[in-house]
Amino acid sequence: MKDSAEILCIGTEILLGNIVNTNSREISCGLAELGVGVYRHTVVGDNPERLAQELKTALGRSDIVITSGGLGPTDDDLTKEVCCEVMGFELREDEDTAELIRSYFKSKGGNMPENNLKQAMLPVGGTVFENNHGTAPGAALEKNGKCVIILPGPPGELAPMFNESVRGFLKKYSDGAIVSHTVNIIGMGESS
Repeated sequence: MKDSAEILCIGTEILLGNIVNTNSREISCGLAELGVGVYRHTVVGDNPERLAQELKTALGRSDIVITSGGLGPTDDDLTKEVCCEVMGFELREDEDTAELIRSYFKSKGGNMPENNLKQAMLPVGGTVFENNHGTAPGAALEKNGKCVIILPGPPGELAPMFNESVRGFLKKYSDGAIVSHTVNIIGMGESS
C-alpha cells in the first residue's frame, strides 16, 4: 500500500444526526478497491476554523484527504474556500462551469438564484471533476506530495462523481487492492 487516506465529511446536519453519513462508506469501499488504505473518518460542522484545523491535522497524518459536503451555494458552504486556502490554491470563476450551472437550472424549468454561481469558482491549477447529477463540481488539489479531493455532499452526486472521475484520477496513488472477507459463524458467540 503506497498511500494513506482520510475522509473528512463536512456538515452540521451530520453532527446533529439529521442525516446518516453514507458518504464515508461509499468512499472507503472505493478506496479499498484501489488499494488505498483509509486510516480515519472525521466529521466536522460547517465552521471554517474547525474545518481548516481538521484538514491540516489530516494532511499531517495522511497523503490523501477526501472531503464531502460544503460545496453548495449558501454562505455556510465553505469547504472549497477553506481547502484552497490551506493548500495554497486561488479560486477563480470558470465561465464554462457557470454556463453548465445555468443550463442545469434551465433544464429543470426553474430560475437560477445568483448565489449558485459561487459553485463556478474553481481552483486554479486543480483538477476539476464535472458534476453530471447536480451543480457543484468537485476538485483535486495536489501539492507537496499531498492531495485533497473535494466532493459534493449529496450521495446522488458524490457516488457517480467518485465512480466516473475520481477513481481514474486516484489510480496513480495505487499499487494494488485491499481484499477483505467476512466469515459468518452460527452458534458461537463473539467472545468465543
